[in-house]
Amino acid sequence: MIRVTKSRLDPAALDRAVSSPKHGAVASFVGTVRSPHAGRVVTAVSYDCFTPLAEKELSRIAAAAERRWPVRVAVEHRIGRLRVGEASVAVAAGSGHRAEAFEACRFVIEEIKRRVPVWKKEHYAGGDGRWLAGCALHRSRR
Repeated sequence: MIRVTKSRLDPAALDRAVSSPKHGAVASFVGTVRSPHAGRVVTAVSYDCFTPLAEKELSRIAAAAERRWPVRVAVEHRIGRLRVGEASVAVAAGSGHRAEAFEACRFVIEEIKRRVPVWKKEHYAGGDGRWLAGCALHRSRR
């Protein structure tokens, strides 16, 4: 289960997607819209992306985790305007043991923040807002 959606996220559905009778562990992460940020009162955040490209990169990240650890991974990222407290990203990793589940879950969220082309605009009390720095669409090859 890998998707970008305008709908509310369902972390429990992700947990179910990675569960198995062979799995003794499911590790989950849910990122939410927060306020304040950088000294400003945030009222909402808008997420935007080119969905096919973002889903392709999410799939690559999940596949990398599944190659590195004996896990099953599920990921959802929300787009659109979200209020403070709403979930914006959710990750679940199921494995036979907790260590692999935790490691894979952390790997996936860190790679999402680094690689997935989803952009975020914070909306502030008072009506103004700004786009925050996001990931680059390309990587230099050295």
